[in-house]
Order: sequence, then C-alpha cells, then structure tokens
Amino acid sequence: MLVKEYIPQIDVDVFNGWGKLKSGKSFEELSSEEKAKVGRLSELCEQFIAADKYVFVTPLWNFSFPPVMKAYMDAVAVAGKTFKYTEQGPVGLLTDKKALHIQARGGIYSEGPAAQMEMGHRYLSVMMQFFGVPSFEGLFVEGHAAMPEKAEEIKEKAISRAKDLAHTF
Repeated sequence: MLVKEYIPQIDVDVFNGWGKLKSGKSFEELSSEEKAKVGRLSELCEQFIAADKYVFVTPLWNFSFPPVMKAYMDAVAVAGKTFKYTEQGPVGLLTDKKALHIQARGGIYSEGPAAQMEMGHRYLSVMMQFFGVPSFEGLFVEGHAAMPEKAEEIKEKAISRAKDLAHTF
C-alpha cells in the first residue's frame, strides 16, 4: 500500500546525490538526506524489477490517480534498469512481466464523453509499454457514484471479471 510507504519525490537532494555518484563519489559521501532518498529510490526500483507481476489498485482522483502513484512510477523509471536508451530510441527491459490495473471510478470513464479525460490508466499503460511489459490489463469498477442504484450490480460484475482475469494472470 503506497500511501503507507516512504516514496521520495525526485527533488534537489536526489539530483545532487545522483550527480555525486555519477562524478565518482561513493554512496557514503552523500549527505544524509541524499543517502536516504537515493537509497530508497534504488530499493524501490530493485523491488519492482524483481517482481514477476504488477497489480496497481487506484481510485480515480481528478481524472488520474493519487500523487503517490506518480512518485512511485518516477522511482521505478530508471534508465539501465527498467528501460535503456538506444540509437533507435528507448527500449523497455521488463519483457517477461505482466501488469494489471484495477481502478475504482465513481463515474463512467471507459467509454463515452468522459473517456478522453481519464489519464490514470492511460499513463500506466504508456509506462508499461515504455518498460517493455507485454501484458497490461485494466479492470474498472465504475459508475457506482453516478448510478448508486446499480452499485451492487457494478461491484458483482467487477468481481466476476476479476475472477476471469485471475485465470490468465
């Protein structure tokens, strides 16, 4: 649960720490703030790489997801780890993974006029493609606030779809 985790944002301490490491300084020569942030970001990236599958569970907030999710994606988007640069452009390195995004949405954003405003699932889809993840599915529990009389039906339909996805995921 990311909201309970320490996810450093990429800030001046991180850039300074990375710069020092690139210039040949050792990790021990970083300031305490730089060590804490750079070390944690490295830990998160290594944990992400080690996983076989990813399940992202988010609410839809302001057409996207909570800011901690973006901070997490920033933490794991590391050149040479999750992607690499080539003469032909960036290439994803996580080609043996699967990902699933489960998102609760009070309105309907998978189709219709609001679909163009949804940016959370689209962002994760782009990032998974960028990382080379070949399989990315979405499961949306949506419309329960817009149609409270159908909330139970919406929930049951999502549970059924989740069970179906579990067989192939």
